[in-house]
Order: sequence, then C-alpha cells, then structure tokens
Amino acid sequence: MKRLTITTILFGALAFSSCNKYLDVTPRAQTTKDQLFSTEKGFRDALTGAYIQMKSNNTYGGGLMWSTIEYMARNWDVSGSSIAITNLTNANYNDAQVRGMLDNTYADLYKVIASVNSILERIDGQQSVFTGNNYALIKGEALALRAFNHFDVLRMFGPMPDNPGTSTLLPYVTEVTHDIITPVAYQEFAKNILADLDAAEALMKDKDPILSYSLAELNPVANSSTPPVVADNFYMYRQIRLNYYAVLALKARVYMYLAATDPANKAKAAQYAQQVIDAKDRTGRATFRLGRESDRVAGDYLMSPEHIAALSVYNLETIATSTFGETGSLVRTDFNVQDGFYYLNNLFPVAERTSDVRWKEMWVYKVTNTSYVMYRKFIQKPSAPVLQVPLLRLSEMYLILTECAATKEAAETWYRAYCSEKGIPFPSGFNAAAWETDRKNKMIREYVREFYGEGQTFFTYKRYNVATLPASWTYSYYTGNPARYVVPKPDREINYNNK
Repeated sequence: MKRLTITTILFGALAFSSCNKYLDVTPRAQTTKDQLFSTEKGFRDALTGAYIQMKSNNTYGGGLMWSTIEYMARNWDVSGSSIAITNLTNANYNDAQVRGMLDNTYADLYKVIASVNSILERIDGQQSVFTGNNYALIKGEALALRAFNHFDVLRMFGPMPDNPGTSTLLPYVTEVTHDIITPVAYQEFAKNILADLDAAEALMKDKDPILSYSLAELNPVANSSTPPVVADNFYMYRQIRLNYYAVLALKARVYMYLAATDPANKAKAAQYAQQVIDAKDRTGRATFRLGRESDRVAGDYLMSPEHIAALSVYNLETIATSTFGETGSLVRTDFNVQDGFYYLNNLFPVAERTSDVRWKEMWVYKVTNTSYVMYRKFIQKPSAPVLQVPLLRLSEMYLILTECAATKEAAETWYRAYCSEKGIPFPSGFNAAAWETDRKNKMIREYVREFYGEGQTFFTYKRYNVATLPASWTYSYYTGNPARYVVPKPDREINYNNK
C-alpha cells in the first residue's frame, strides 16, 4: 500500500513514498522552521502562507469554489466536457481521473491544516516575541482556519448529516506528526471543530480591530493623503481574514449543519447569525450589510459589503475572464428556452427577473455563441475591481435565521428583510397551509441562487438530503442520494507532517 504524504515547509508539497516510508526531514529544514518561528514576523508570514494555500486550484481557488464542487451539484453544463467531468457530474467517484480530483482536494485541505498546526505547535512557547494583540489574533485565526478546513472535509467526505452513525471516519488533526492520525466519529469530529472555534472566539473577542474600527477605516483608499487609522497593515482588511465575526458566522454555519441530527442546534445557529447581523462599528453603523441593487449597478457583482471573510485574489480578473468569459468552459446552455422546464428559467422565474440582483446582468448570452450563457459574478469591472472571493457572507446569516425561526411570522420577518435588499418579490408570505415545506423549498432555492459558483449548492443539498428538487422549479433535472453526497476519502493514508 502506498501512503499519500503531505510534506510542507510553509506552503507544502505533495509526494508519494513506498510502504511505511516517509520523506526524511533534513536538519536544515528544521533549522529554517526554528528561525521562522523565532519572530513575530515569522508567525505572520506563516499565517499568510496558510491563506495562500487556501487559494489552491483544488480548493477555494477553484475546486471548492466554482469548479469541482459545482459540477457535483450539476450547476454547469457538461456538453463538450471531458469524460472525467461528465463522470464527476454523474457522481462516478470510482473513475480514476475523478478520484484524482477529489483526492487532491482532500490533500490540499489537510495541507492548510498542517501549516496552521505548525503555527499552533510553536506559538504558546513564543508569546514573548509578540507585540500588542498579535498573539491572540494570529492564534485565533490559525484555530479558525483549522476549523474551517476541517469542516469542509466533513461536509464533503463525511457521512450524511441526518444519519451520520457512530463509525470512525475522518481524522481531526491537531498536531504536527509523522504518524497516521486515528480517524474519529462524526460527533467527535464536530465537537473538535466547535472547540477550535470557541477558542478562536475567546482569543479575538475585544482584541480584533474589526471590533474597534469600521471596515472603511480598515480598508484605506489607494493613493489617499489621509493616513490609515492603524499604522500596522497587519490590522487592515479584516474582512478578507477569518476575523472575529467570521468565527461567529462559521459557528452559525456549523450549528446549522449539525441541526440535521439535533434540532436544538438551530437555536445556537440563530444566536451566532444574529450576532453577526447585529454587529456595529464604533460609529454605530452596521459592520456588514446585504448586497443590493446599487452594488450591482456599480459593478460589484460579488456584493463585497456583505463579505464576512474572503480570500484576496490579485489576478481574479484574469481567472474569471478565462473561466467564465467568452472562451470559458463554465456555462449553461438552457437559458433561451421558456417552456417551464429548463433549469435557469425555473431557478429565476421570469416574474422576478426585473428586480432580482442575482439575475440582472449576472446571466448573459455569449456574444460569439448565443447558445451558451456566461455567469458574470466573478467578472470584474475595470474601474472598480473586487479582487476577492467570499468564504462567508451576510446573506447566509439571514437565511439561517429564516430557517431557524420557530413561527411563520418570525420566518417571514427575516426572509422579507432579505428579499427587500435582493429584489425578490415576497408579497404574500409563506404558504399558509404548508408554510414549513414552502420555507424549506425557498431556502434550498435561495442557497442555489445566492451562492452559485461559490461551492455551497452541493453542501446544501447534502444537508437537506435532497432526493429531487421541487418540481415547481427544476422538474427532474437533479437527483441526489447518499452515494452522490458521501464522497469517498482517498485510499491512501495521509501523513499530517509539516516539519
């Protein structure tokens, strides 16, 4: 048997070894690591390196954002695609090329985990090298990153959340080691995620600059003569890091997922979602707001005012143009058929298109081939580019509160607030005779519409254990089952080493 070995010195590399044998770590490498973690700057650089790793093509720079995971949700057309992409879309996870894609995603998630574990292994013994609140911020972000990446391991490779069982399945890695980590059961894995998030929340509470300054103050305008409010740029651009509010938002997402087996977790999900929505800066203004028509008009299709956490991608314009543009492969082909059967026409009913900001100018015919439709969410407006991809958004917090509300009236209050900003008609509320079913169907559709191209559709379907989507908007387009939703983890074991 071969073992898949992650050997990373900050950024990581993938290598294969013979049975029971790993790549040796040289004394020079260990010395380099000792030197790296001898200064505060070294810890900062290592944390930055972990964020850079998250932009891997296999994870949030592609695979878990707009490509692999979106094909798994059947969000893209596969006509003309490779056999591997067709097999992926059809959940043929035994295909060798598909297996390679999924194994690489698994490995790259654990590479980030290995890197932050390297930070966490050293940071408590080096507190004396830190100034200000940087020890708390760096450790808090590292814990949050460990939880974030583990959670997507669980969502992708873990069991069905409504019936997870008690078998040991996945490793929750908290140490830097050459040893193979013993897998744990779903319940323990989830408990470890929440423990890391609890610790991150405690560390960053009252210390994160996002609690003291507005996002405008923390995002200085280029070439401005006004000096930034904080001299250290490490404190800036907190919405593109796993900041304090991102930790709360991630807790809301995790508890929402765990509610599939324990409905009591809905109250916790709602609690944290509410805290994020209620966040105020020192001027009393909301820290985050929902994206709206004015953002769309300005060309901010990514609705950046609602980003709670994101990844900075300096070349996003180039990536988006080649991926979604005229020559891009991520397209749909059913746009111009108005017979009530095709996917986009049911996802965005004609009656809603004049106002829904997720539709207007987002889906457009290609100039060179009007049989295809391009998706423009990530396409940049040259005059005002938004070079970041969202990891957590305020929209999700509103949907969580809508879903968790105990009464029809409370659910409608949250959903109306959301709809009013997004331009979604909601005149008569949820169906009076079966409002919970109506709410469920609307929530599934909103997750698809809101987070199209952001990797959340597949996880939403899995959380709801969707067999078929509501006939009113998709007919037989999509079918799901545990065989589709539970992605097999790699056959090869992994060494979670970052020495």
